[in-house]
Amino acid sequence: MLRVGRFRHRLLEDEFLQHTSPLAHKCLQVFMRLWQSKSLSDAEIAAIYILIFSFLRRPKDFLGGPHNQPLATLPVSSRMCCQTFFELLQKELPEDLRQTKSLARFQRPDDLLSYFCAHSWRSIPLSVAQSLMAWENGLYPLRLLSYVPTPKEVLSMQSEGQRCVSMLQDLTEMQEFVEEGRDVLGFIVHDLIHADHFFADPVKARAQIEFSRRLMVVFGFHDIQVMLQTDAAFKKEFEYLMSDMNSFPLHLLKTFKAVLLGYFKRREGLAMTEALSETTEAEFQRLFESSLKIWELPENAHSAAQRLNTPLFQGLEDSLLLHSALLHYQ
Repeated sequence: MLRVGRFRHRLLEDEFLQHTSPLAHKCLQVFMRLWQSKSLSDAEIAAIYILIFSFLRRPKDFLGGPHNQPLATLPVSSRMCCQTFFELLQKELPEDLRQTKSLARFQRPDDLLSYFCAHSWRSIPLSVAQSLMAWENGLYPLRLLSYVPTPKEVLSMQSEGQRCVSMLQDLTEMQEFVEEGRDVLGFIVHDLIHADHFFADPVKARAQIEFSRRLMVVFGFHDIQVMLQTDAAFKKEFEYLMSDMNSFPLHLLKTFKAVLLGYFKRREGLAMTEALSETTEAEFQRLFESSLKIWELPENAHSAAQRLNTPLFQGLEDSLLLHSALLHYQ
């Protein structure tokens, strides 16, 4: 048995992007047509997308052994088998790749998605398989996109109880870095990892959805919009909180307060350890209090939130108060 793959921020090298991406794009087309005709599910085409890039990236050893703990069984339905995938892909490959031993392992009648999720893949964490399996079973409400959504779009989807998975399809996109140094393979893998982090725990997922709904209201505040337009650091930090940060709501709230405070510290040219002026401190507190009202916390939890990130915070007691209030918000 091989250990679960570990995710790296960047999966495809420059040479692959320029010279192998066209082959990956070509190989995908027959499967894209099947997906567009509804002959493949969203989870299946996402798995095939990852599979093709993974194979072309490491033809000799992209596929590892079975996981130690098998995932839940997929529901019975008509899906692509490994043998069909093998035959369709082989037709698109150059001669030197058609007879690759690792690819020959797909000459079997097994369901392709089940086989994919049951095995270790180089640089692909187990959470990817868990997301694909849960997606296929209807347990994770994921939306497959062909573009990179804005942070506001991601936050809006999270507010509706959904996460997105971006599967970029244009050759030009496949030959470039998408965002923050990620390639198209790294990007879809990143989205599936986050989906599992978001939905694996139903109670935590519900709490994150509720947090997103309230942050969506705060995002619309006039003051927040001005801050986003005038402070690049605030924009980066706030958008990360909106769209790319999976955590317990207590940590999200702590981060939100710290991001707000950071804006006012930068505006006054202060280090984070230095105190704000009395006037600016009052401005910061007014904005945080206006935001906090959106959460409609019980009085004791509200007071604990006001003490967050200050010497007055009562450690475990306040943490438990807020954790309970935010995790079981109705």
